[in-house]
Amino acid sequence: MSCASASTTQPSARRNTLRSELYEKTKQKWCLRILVWLVALLVLLGVADSCRVQEDPHRTLVQGSLQELNDSWTLETDQLAVYDIPESMGESLMLSIRSTKQKFSLGLRAADGQETVFYTYDPGSGPAEMRLFAALPEGAAGKTLVLRCAEPSALSAMLGSESVLATQTKLSSYYFRRSLYALVFFLLCVLCAVELGVLMVTMRSIFTPEVCHQTRVMIGLMLDVGIWALTDSELLALVTDRANLVVFVSLVTFSLTAPFVLEFIRCTVKNDGWLIRLPQMAALVLLAADAAGWLLAGQPMLWLLMPIHITVIASILAAFHTLMVSYKKNHSGEVRNILLAFGALAAGTLLALATFYSGYRDRTYAVCYCAGLLGFLVMLGRIVLHRIRQASDEQAQLENYKNLAYVDSLTGLFNYTAFKYMKSRWPEHTDWTYIVMDVNWLKQTNDQYGHRAGDELLCCAARCIREAFYRAEDCFRIGGDEFAVIATATDEDAVKAAVETLRRLCAEWDAKEEYPVSIAVGYAMQAGRTMTADELFMEADAAMYRNKAEIKKAVGGISR
Repeated sequence: MSCASASTTQPSARRNTLRSELYEKTKQKWCLRILVWLVALLVLLGVADSCRVQEDPHRTLVQGSLQELNDSWTLETDQLAVYDIPESMGESLMLSIRSTKQKFSLGLRAADGQETVFYTYDPGSGPAEMRLFAALPEGAAGKTLVLRCAEPSALSAMLGSESVLATQTKLSSYYFRRSLYALVFFLLCVLCAVELGVLMVTMRSIFTPEVCHQTRVMIGLMLDVGIWALTDSELLALVTDRANLVVFVSLVTFSLTAPFVLEFIRCTVKNDGWLIRLPQMAALVLLAADAAGWLLAGQPMLWLLMPIHITVIASILAAFHTLMVSYKKNHSGEVRNILLAFGALAAGTLLALATFYSGYRDRTYAVCYCAGLLGFLVMLGRIVLHRIRQASDEQAQLENYKNLAYVDSLTGLFNYTAFKYMKSRWPEHTDWTYIVMDVNWLKQTNDQYGHRAGDELLCCAARCIREAFYRAEDCFRIGGDEFAVIATATDEDAVKAAVETLRRLCAEWDAKEEYPVSIAVGYAMQAGRTMTADELFMEADAAMYRNKAEIKKAVGGISR
């Protein structure tokens, strides 16, 4: 086997191989992480399914039915409504009802007409709408539930909202199932954001600033909409009584959605026009107003909800106009994909807003919005991953260009350009050592055995040098038959040992090949001396020529 075929793989090929291995390892890590997250999701679902509403002291009773009271109330006056609780409901009941920031009370009326109040709600500074859970006294089944409001408008609003009567277990399970979409959506967003963040960290060296910015915006958008879905659902009402904070976070995250989306579009189409910036700034101003209200009054500014919705509609119109102008101008496939993704988001958003303002304010509003967001995120995720792959390909191409500039194509060692660059960057106050080498009888080998044999001789020499001096990144081919090694060394015995190893390796190859394999070596050590890099190199070069003369004098000429 020739030395050329036995030489090490070229750096460009090695980098491509390492890049492929990196992608395979990344895929494996992603699969493993997804599996772990799925297991964690199943565990979390099991734990959440067993959660209980805090107000109910009875945690073991599971019998009875679940009754939705939406259309089952009977109006006795404009301030009082009643519901006859069936005997089959069982004991330890709990009522779920939505307040309207108006004072109200709940009571039980016995068959003899005697009424007992068991729950009174004083709104204080709470949010305008929040779900409350009131535990009924024992023996409530068979009696009449009485809802009395201070204002007639409050009563009509509460009766128009969903109210549910059941045992604690069934009530918890009911709202958990209703909010399962939010939990799954939240976990999916967090999972994707974490994986995208890990990918950005592990491959940050190949990311362009543009791709980094897009990736950060995408991560922020995923976390933002995931948190919004969780806070907008009724799931948190089961485990916390801090309704003000939940509503505030919900408003904040909803307000941030439009700026994140517009920023991604702005970065993609490279458009800094006022049509994009104006809705962004409007959304951020509303966000600041909400934050100021929370800091000053300790409650969310729900009156900002309509201006936020108007800003969202304006953002949709601005984004569509910007994307259409960009697509007509460039006919970019990436812009076309964003248009499709944004179409899904816009459809889900407009349907959600239509549902919200139609008075039908149950989970349909959030489900429609989450569906639009999911379609948008999936498409944007594909775009970001495409950008990442594109950046990786560009980096690989750049590495190939660097190889052409700094790597010797025949031997795989660094070339003279790289040698000069390394020499210029070497620290001034370091004990360095130059080892300069010259392949003997290269011209004679070319003349007698052909240029192919000469190339094989150079490849053999390069391999021996790599093996003798260990660090391939410090080995250079600086001329036709000249090689050099730059090293930090203070122990001359170690340098001599490496030189002897080189001569032994050359002797082994010389015994196998029909042409002679011999290398003249000279070295110079700084060893505390005040010398420039050029002076040290000249000293090593002179030592090499002395060794070369000794070899030729001993042998007399080309052997074989």
